[in-house]
Amino acid sequence: MKIELTDKERLFLANQYEILSHLDADNSDYHLKLAEQLRDGHKWLYSQSFDNFSENLSDDDAELVLNILQIYQMIEDAYDGLSDKSLISEHQIKFPGFDGNNETEFMGFVDALEKSHCFTDVIQNGYRNSHVAKVHVYKRMIAKWQEFGEPYSLTKEQLIEILGR
Repeated sequence: MKIELTDKERLFLANQYEILSHLDADNSDYHLKLAEQLRDGHKWLYSQSFDNFSENLSDDDAELVLNILQIYQMIEDAYDGLSDKSLISEHQIKFPGFDGNNETEFMGFVDALEKSHCFTDVIQNGYRNSHVAKVHVYKRMIAKWQEFGEPYSLTKEQLIEILGR
């Protein structure tokens, strides 16, 4: 991510890193070096420190992830309430996660949601990395759920259709 800093922002950050060097003795040299780079205006050098700074997730993408997790919560609840679980395996109802190579922004949001104690059961019962792209599958599932009128309680037949079985 490319971050553009004004001179004032560089000064504020340099001062914060200098203070941090006194508070974090183990990393003092790093913080002082970064403060110096910010003060001296060595953009290429200080920008390296921001390479792992993520882009903001769009509202549409955040809404997509929230809908996916909500649907998996409903799927798990419906499955738990079934007396006849034939045609649906426990493996199928677990949230498969996102592809760690191509859907990292979605995976990162799921991690942040878990840290914020949102959808914890769905996330922890599922998988982090699907190792294959899943967004297109999830969009199909959401469309099917919307076809049913977005019910919060699912029948076995609706479960089977949403899961694509």
